[in-house]
Amino acid sequence: MLGLPKGSLGERSWMGCKEVGRRLGLFRSSAAGRAPRRKRPSLLEALEDRTLMATSGVDYVVKNGFSWSNPSRITYSIAPDGVQWISGVNGMNSAFDAKFGRGVWEREIARALATWQSVANINIVPIKDGPYRVNALGAPQGDARFGDIRIGGDAIPSNHQTLAQTYFPPPQGSTAGGDVEINLNMAYAIGGDYDVFSVVLHETGHSLGLDHPTSDKVVMRPIYGGVVTTLAAGDIEGIQSIYGARQRDMYQSQGYGVDIHRPIDLTAPLATSQTFTASAASLNRVGDVEWFSFVAPSYASGSWQVTASASNSSMLSPKVVLYDANGRQLGQASKPGSWSTDVSASSSSIVPGQRYFAAVTGATGDVFSIGSYNLTVSLSSAPRTTPPVVIPPPPVVIPPTTPVTPIPPSTGPIYSTSVVVAPDRFELNNSIGTATRLGRVVQAKIGGLTLPAADVDFFSFQSGGMGVYQVSAGGANIQILNNRGRVVAQGTNSVNVSATRNASFVVRVQAAAPVGVADYTLSIGQAAPVRRGPALPRRPIFGRNLARQGAAAPPALLATATTPNWGWALRTTAG
Repeated sequence: MLGLPKGSLGERSWMGCKEVGRRLGLFRSSAAGRAPRRKRPSLLEALEDRTLMATSGVDYVVKNGFSWSNPSRITYSIAPDGVQWISGVNGMNSAFDAKFGRGVWEREIARALATWQSVANINIVPIKDGPYRVNALGAPQGDARFGDIRIGGDAIPSNHQTLAQTYFPPPQGSTAGGDVEINLNMAYAIGGDYDVFSVVLHETGHSLGLDHPTSDKVVMRPIYGGVVTTLAAGDIEGIQSIYGARQRDMYQSQGYGVDIHRPIDLTAPLATSQTFTASAASLNRVGDVEWFSFVAPSYASGSWQVTASASNSSMLSPKVVLYDANGRQLGQASKPGSWSTDVSASSSSIVPGQRYFAAVTGATGDVFSIGSYNLTVSLSSAPRTTPPVVIPPPPVVIPPTTPVTPIPPSTGPIYSTSVVVAPDRFELNNSIGTATRLGRVVQAKIGGLTLPAADVDFFSFQSGGMGVYQVSAGGANIQILNNRGRVVAQGTNSVNVSATRNASFVVRVQAAAPVGVADYTLSIGQAAPVRRGPALPRRPIFGRNLARQGAAAPPALLATATTPNWGWALRTTAG
């Protein structure tokens, strides 16, 4: 939370919150027959679950145990106007539209989230929101109706010092974890005080699990300190202490894709398939370029297309450039004004036996140039389904010669054909339409499975209860898709996905190593059932620990089925 003319944790906002709570029925008079007023929480209570880390003059504070269980896909959304928000009715969209224009302020919010993604091993994905009040009953992460982090705004009653306030992330047993409240009483600006990007950057730090440090030289300081453009060293160390630094993808970690001399080679899968997707690729720094290549198969004719898709994977705005073997550019595509988007570059001609290249980089040269994506190569012609009849020639006797060890090509295929893995009993499950149906699952294990090089296995199941499900397949890259075909979780060896009861999912499994997987077991199990809290009242019940940014002491706010934790508010002043 941030606060007014720069400078305190005063008492005024606490009193304001008591008034809000009184009006909503939480705080009652201690007159005869009524409950006594709620006691104000002590500072020690508020600090007992925080950890202070300090090194070489930088510090950060981590909210112990509060983080997203699936950091590879943390979603966010903008709550629509008219829904019940934390202190009133959400009106942020119309207020910011009138002042800044919709695309402008939305990009500032997206830039704040992309800034955190650029330095941590997380991917953040924007999704649509819906007509649901704050803290609607549902899964703490992965609820398809709205983002894991929801951002809205209202006029906090009698409060002109708190800029914003935010819930810490799960585990909290409610959908309010990570949600942000912008105080529309405050005069927001872009590039001046009170800067939208600077405030949202601070608040979403709370959404990801950071608390207020003692240093005033970091973004996560409790008092608004003016416009910031990036994170400080303490902020970066803090977020990496929770999620780690960004990691190279599975291709780069094996030395592939880092330059044109050793690209990620898709020749083998395209020899038998008109389309192939290399999943879970990633750009980890501004200026990164990832290289892909293939030799056009014998059936190729017409045109070909390469799509870099970040729309369900990260905040990345990708750019694709196509080349032939002589380095001549054949096509390119980018959308630098968009984020979490897909772009497709195409070439109108293809020659069998010729090698082609695709380079993927960021389109913007800033934090939107970092993030995960999937790359798909599509050929306009398809392989022949019935091979032509070939009459074998008469045998030819070849005299013995001295064997010569061949020199491997510099573009060694990442999908090697040197090791043959036999197909398993479900081998026709190579698409969503032919997925192996597992039915309703609480716990399930399917053994004796194989993944030949470039093979993909699909399985479908329904969750037997509400909670977090763990899907494991040793040596494999795993993607979880919802019933709309959207990727809701992905990772290697094991991933977690939040589910409501009877939710439908499709599991996509592909070998992580180029030689395939000779034997794996698919395990699906409910790792953490959701504990249902009491039914939500018709009006919000306000609890204590939220993260605020403002000019007064932290108000004790918010409604939940089981009261979630707030970080402190961001204030405009100290006091």
